[in-house]
Amino acid sequence: MFTLNQRVIATTVFTILSLGAIHANAEPVAGQGKCTYKPTASNVANTDGYTVMLSETTCTPSGGLIEGATVLNQEVANLHQGTGDHSGYYTITNGTDATIAKWSGKVNTVMKDGNPMTSFKGQWEYVGGSGKFQGIKGKGDYNGYFTSATEYTVDWKGKKD
Repeated sequence: MFTLNQRVIATTVFTILSLGAIHANAEPVAGQGKCTYKPTASNVANTDGYTVMLSETTCTPSGGLIEGATVLNQEVANLHQGTGDHSGYYTITNGTDATIAKWSGKVNTVMKDGNPMTSFKGQWEYVGGSGKFQGIKGKGDYNGYFTSATEYTVDWKGKKD
């Protein structure tokens, strides 16, 4: 008969091995998007630099699950002088196959030599799919930076369960 300590240790070891087996089946995914940014900004009246932005962005992906597909990124950002929270949905489509990821993170803008330098990072999670990606599950991280006022690059990585 196991003592209480032996039961706790056995349960812990079993749990760790089970979680390891679950994640061993996860498939790594990664990619990059070169995106064209089309924001609609609304400055908040009577404030010092508060802005709400709504954007719909198109991207050219490389890597990932659907190489050469079309990408639509829909975003809302709540910024103060270029820094704040952003979130949205990233949809990658190729015919009837699609993945939809919900994402959220932080935008950071600093001035360098009189020019704004904007970067961003956060987490994403698949929330839907169609075709061969019906029922897709997985999550990961993203980070990116603006290369001009209307273009940015985003890198993402994670696991598909």
